[in-house]
Amino acid sequence: MAISVLRSRLVNHYRLRTSCTYSQREGSVSFLGASGLTFGTFERKSRRQSLPAMQQLSVRTDHTTAWPSSLRNRRTYIGHVSRKAPGPYRGAARQLRVAQVEQQASVGKPSEQAIPLSPSQAQARKTQLAGELPRTLCDIWVRNAELYGDLLALRDPHHQGSPELTFRQLYDTMQDFAAGLAELGLRQYDKVALFSENSNRWMISDGAVMSCGAAVAVRGATAPSEELLYICGHSEATGMLVQDGASLGRITKAAAEHEQKQEGNPLAALRFVVVLWGETTPAQTEGLPCPVLSYSSVLESGAAVRRSGGFTPADVAPGDLASLVYTSGTTGHPKGVMLMHSNLAYQAGGLQYFFPVQPGDRVLSMLPPWHIYERAVAYHYLYRGAHLVYTNIRKVHHDIATFQPDHFSTVPLILDSLYSRVRHKLASGPQHEVAITSALLSAGVAYVRARRIVKGISLQHALPAGNDEEGAEAAAGAGKGSAAGGGVVSLLRRFSQVVGAAVLMALLAPLHALAGVLVYGKVRAALGVRKTFTSGGGSLAAHLDDFFEAVGLTLCNVWGLTETSPMLACRRAQPPEHNVRGTVGLPNPGTEIRVVDPETLQPLPAGRKGLVMARGPGVMKGYYRNEEATQKAFRAGDGWFDTGDLGFIVPSGVPFSRCDGMIVLSGRAKDTIVLSSGKNVEPQPIEDAVVASRLVKHMVLLGQDKRELGALVWADYEAVEQILGGSGGADGSGAPAEGAEGRVAISDEQLESRLMEEVTRLNSARTDYEHYHHIAHIAVVREPLSFEAGTLTRSMKLRRPEIMKVHAKDVAQLMGRLRG
Repeated sequence: MAISVLRSRLVNHYRLRTSCTYSQREGSVSFLGASGLTFGTFERKSRRQSLPAMQQLSVRTDHTTAWPSSLRNRRTYIGHVSRKAPGPYRGAARQLRVAQVEQQASVGKPSEQAIPLSPSQAQARKTQLAGELPRTLCDIWVRNAELYGDLLALRDPHHQGSPELTFRQLYDTMQDFAAGLAELGLRQYDKVALFSENSNRWMISDGAVMSCGAAVAVRGATAPSEELLYICGHSEATGMLVQDGASLGRITKAAAEHEQKQEGNPLAALRFVVVLWGETTPAQTEGLPCPVLSYSSVLESGAAVRRSGGFTPADVAPGDLASLVYTSGTTGHPKGVMLMHSNLAYQAGGLQYFFPVQPGDRVLSMLPPWHIYERAVAYHYLYRGAHLVYTNIRKVHHDIATFQPDHFSTVPLILDSLYSRVRHKLASGPQHEVAITSALLSAGVAYVRARRIVKGISLQHALPAGNDEEGAEAAAGAGKGSAAGGGVVSLLRRFSQVVGAAVLMALLAPLHALAGVLVYGKVRAALGVRKTFTSGGGSLAAHLDDFFEAVGLTLCNVWGLTETSPMLACRRAQPPEHNVRGTVGLPNPGTEIRVVDPETLQPLPAGRKGLVMARGPGVMKGYYRNEEATQKAFRAGDGWFDTGDLGFIVPSGVPFSRCDGMIVLSGRAKDTIVLSSGKNVEPQPIEDAVVASRLVKHMVLLGQDKRELGALVWADYEAVEQILGGSGGADGSGAPAEGAEGRVAISDEQLESRLMEEVTRLNSARTDYEHYHHIAHIAVVREPLSFEAGTLTRSMKLRRPEIMKVHAKDVAQLMGRLRG
């Protein structure tokens, strides 16, 4: 193309108004303005056209006159844009810097299209990219390919070939797969059902669908077939990406049953099905109205399309739908949560504030990727240059020891499992060593609890004196440095507590130091994570916080919901005063939290417990095709989302406390038990305290409309065998043996009596224990809770309604024993 024609097109098609000189050098054209490389302005020509800050642009250099309306995804590098005003909007002016226009456009890797830069320019470019925040999820992969290039991104040791991908390879593979999907008919704004478990191909599929401008409707392949069919139909999916042939076979079999009942085929709208792993049999694909292809064939087809220049990624905007996440939930039918690119990009770019990640860090990825907590932190880890090592529940203990990750994001039940394994290992040595180890650990826990008081980060000392409501009202009107409504006596009491804690710290310091030499190093080695644990998806029990802090491991607690993409707040890894145990930390920057009266929805003062509401960039747009549920979730108006959680914000002005602004949760509003006395009881804190026992695996509190509380208790039979001397079942497995009616060697009465002692001891030891929290009776349930039975979610949370149904007989018998 002649230089004059190219320059004309820059001026006419891109509305560049400039006087500039140019020179031809080594097959390229450089435009130089009067002041360095800066010249002209770029004006948006349509509402759909938006350009992020410092983004690569490109121009086709063939003779076509049908240039696209957006510059975003062309291949030849021109330069970058720096915004003058925040956010894209009609008529916004941009400064355009043009560094080079290559004469030959080619389809390939962004990094291969870039201009050769001097070392200083290359470093400046990397610094610029590292500081950018993504506007869409698609921005992440383009940026990472250039910024991190040959750094390892994904490692999948438990799938065929143990594949590994660098960031550049990951981007290319996503684009190849996207081109293949586009050839199958995938178009912008379509939806694709993605039913798969954690693997590198899940991440590739996720990125590829979004590169086409479509959205993924996600769920696990092991979910009930009827649920997967419902998601396919409700999401209006035009394609399906499924784990393997066996998973597909279950889905097609369920669809055939619908056809036999003359209910229609729920899969009739599909244009294609792609099987991510393995092959299929004719029986597994029978009845499908569309072609079924393998992952490899689609990838190869897409690569050929890209080589011929036949694929252009879609122009994706921040407000476009990225994913429909169907809540497994603890109640009711799954709802499709609409998460936009802006929701998830906000999480990916912002989590560095809470748990910093460095390029090259290693992360163990265990949770299902369709669980929004795992998905958001995975985006964050990859955006910061870390690499994911995929594992699963069966391999997690082995892989922690093998890979020694820097970071591990998990759920409280897995943390409790790691804790129990370490305690079991420490208890398996000679008796005198066990006694010393136990004493040192106890001293360490006492030391860190005292240290929290001295540093002003003890939650138990963060509220004003008196009961919650009176103290909170006093705190709301108290100034800094006052006794926060408690007067001089309260101030002196708090001061004496701090002094007492300081004395205790001094006394325990030698034992804590000795434990650091003899015990903590072994514990850290056994746990295997070098930098940060993050826990989400459920309440974090106090004994886990105490243990991890004592041995010197950082544990961050994440709070949020699927509807908030997910993180609303988190405890920060640094500084230590922002990692306040017993809280969920500070709000995500840009997110607003307020506590309201559950009935009137009027704001409450700090320190007063109420319903927690949230507003911010992470909050969903709504529930897909469910306006009624959307309106209910946003019933407070003005963008405030009802989280359904109960809690309070720690007030300021409390003497010797540095916890102000921290968010404390006490349970779910729908789980509150109202006794016949009118007292409200939140089950979560009591259940969390009791499951700290090695003998107790799960507990569900009961007592609605009764005068007293009861609890269903599930024993940990491995611990029962070790501690109480039971056989753990005829097969010695630590679980009830088949044919033995699930009974261990000790009698039912002995087991129930011992568990009752544990329940009473741990419940009454809670700092917020009240007399009406007393648990009068328990029932030991033999049938275990599980995801397969529907009594646990995949993130290991209790599904109370299902538990009430499955164990209705046990519930009825226990409720009958409670005083009415």
